[in-house]
Amino acid sequence: MASISAQQSLDRVERGVGGWPAGINRAGAVVALTLLAAAAATIAWRRLAGALVTPLEPAALLAAGTLTAGAAAAVRAGWPRAALSQSALVAMLVTSLSAVVLLAALCLPGTPPAWIVGVGLLLAAEESWAWIWYFRCRRGRTRPEFSGRRNVGPEWADKADVPSAAKRSIAAINTMPAEEVTQQLVRSRAADGTETLSGWLRTFFAAGQRTGSVHVAFCPPLDALPKVAVEQIDGPEARIRTAQALPYGVRLDLKLTVAAREPTGVLLKFSATSAREK
Repeated sequence: MASISAQQSLDRVERGVGGWPAGINRAGAVVALTLLAAAAATIAWRRLAGALVTPLEPAALLAAGTLTAGAAAAVRAGWPRAALSQSALVAMLVTSLSAVVLLAALCLPGTPPAWIVGVGLLLAAEESWAWIWYFRCRRGRTRPEFSGRRNVGPEWADKADVPSAAKRSIAAINTMPAEEVTQQLVRSRAADGTETLSGWLRTFFAAGQRTGSVHVAFCPPLDALPKVAVEQIDGPEARIRTAQALPYGVRLDLKLTVAAREPTGVLLKFSATSAREK
């Protein structure tokens, strides 16, 4: 599991790019996507209407390509995608289509082919990065740092690192569990006596349900209050809060951004470590 940052507070306010709350990042992404789509539609319409006849200067075309790729990257960075929800996929598709249409409409007859290729390669690089990232996340192989799906327990809100014992335990179960598995955990003990319980948790939501809880029991109890880290891997977008963290168990409260329209599940990557303060 990646290192857990101190960028979240006890009430599980999600953090996004640059430490801003995910709601602000999402609003910014929506604005950027709206402007990008509007620009693409306007330029394409003017091109079809014959209003655009003079090719852009190379510098202007390069600037337009850079701004387009930057706007597309901003949408991807600001959209909450850790759960890889349907809205995230729609945003990805609309962003790609808008960027391609905008640059295609700006490449008027008479534009030097070399500049068209250069701008095309710039956009292709940005789009390749975005879609490769998306599909790698979908397979559960990586989580970007700005995805914001992490949670820190109340006793450890100012800590930055998960002990190495947690990393070793996670490495032992790095394959996503089958859909019917609700808990798959490994308990390990390091040479210094630190114990770590880590693995996978899954909770299910019925149609119309928005809130739920996950309970993890420690038997025998840990030696100290646990340091809890949680990362959402799959399922509809949800906020996660460590409601209780005790030596004999942890309770996690989940709240979906939107009530489930049909029965669904949320998959979490979990770690609880009994590291004592030194």
